[in-house]
Amino acid sequence: MERKPKQRYDDKFRRRAVKRMLACNNIVRLAKRLGIQRRLLYKWRNDQEALYFRGDDGPPVCNSRESTLRRELNRVKRLLAEKTVELDFFRGALQKVEARYQDNNVSGESASTRKSGMPLQGSLGVERMCQLAQVSRAGYYRFLQRRAPVEEEMALRSAIQQIVLQNRGLYGYRRVTIELRRQGMMANHKRVIRLMREDNLLAIQHRAPSRLTDCKEQAEIHLNLPRRMRVTAPNQLWIADITYVRLRREFVYLAVILDAYSRGVVGWSLDRTLRARLPLHALEQAILSRQPPAGLVHHSDRGVQYACADYVRMLRDHQILPSMSRPGNPYDNATCESFLKTLKREEIYANNYQDLEHLLEGIGSFIERYYNQTRLHSALGYQSPVEFEKEVAKASAHDSLAGAAFRFNG
Repeated sequence: MERKPKQRYDDKFRRRAVKRMLACNNIVRLAKRLGIQRRLLYKWRNDQEALYFRGDDGPPVCNSRESTLRRELNRVKRLLAEKTVELDFFRGALQKVEARYQDNNVSGESASTRKSGMPLQGSLGVERMCQLAQVSRAGYYRFLQRRAPVEEEMALRSAIQQIVLQNRGLYGYRRVTIELRRQGMMANHKRVIRLMREDNLLAIQHRAPSRLTDCKEQAEIHLNLPRRMRVTAPNQLWIADITYVRLRREFVYLAVILDAYSRGVVGWSLDRTLRARLPLHALEQAILSRQPPAGLVHHSDRGVQYACADYVRMLRDHQILPSMSRPGNPYDNATCESFLKTLKREEIYANNYQDLEHLLEGIGSFIERYYNQTRLHSALGYQSPVEFEKEVAKASAHDSLAGAAFRFNG
């Protein structure tokens, strides 16, 4: 059986690999990324050092002393980094204990256990803190249960209750856990759901209303553009839809327009009629607030309100491209359908609205103050639409992508 020839590497590849090796802290990861063995990387480094110290006429000069000094320097750097983390951790802990002493007029052990130790974590886990303090995890948990079990539990319960109340009782345990971590409290999701269940804080799943079918006549049909495009920034694709809301004595109708990239509501309108003025008012509000560039795609279903002459004329006057879903296919408009489900479940069905004015005030507060500004979206990495758009704007400013257009898929 013939043996396969060894894979050869040119001098340029070797020099680049050695250069990256000298600047890298994780040699194992670098070797996997380059697809070579770690021992080969060390061999190339030694060969390059030997060539560097080679004389004009004599053999390579031994560089064992320099290699030893380099290894010692790397070891000192790693040790210094670990000690810096350890020093910062204990310095922060001592500062917070001193602050508790000044606020509560307590000292010593009482000051270190008067409140929960959880806010002291920050971005460190319990295992890392135990390593820094040179104690076992079991010993830490035994100390916590023996010294301050009630205070630690009550501090976490208080934080969970505050988060739930601030979000109208609509957050589940996943979003509550994410919000706790954003506040520096590294709580496990299993513990969060247990405490929420004990305090009756789990989000209520409201009963969905009965569905009504509504057959509309087909009008002018436009190309389904979202199926052929890839959205890369805000104000490239808007999605519009209309839904009904049942009050005690009447039905009212709601038209909304969402930005497909940030999931934020850019325009909405509430009225007692299904005439074209309902979505037209939402479109006017969206254009006035966002000032979209030319080439924006407006996607909707095949409703007669979106296909009427007045609506299409307003789109073309602002150089907006109309787009429509396939007949009987709600998946083309899934983003807007998801928002309407969230709006009805978390706001409309959770309250008892009597008339249009009362509903108008509630929906306005939910969309403008809560949904766009505060509510965490799992599709956005648990960020609100406003927060997500701010981060995108910062990244676009650095990368010069503010005017990037959408790209069509083949």
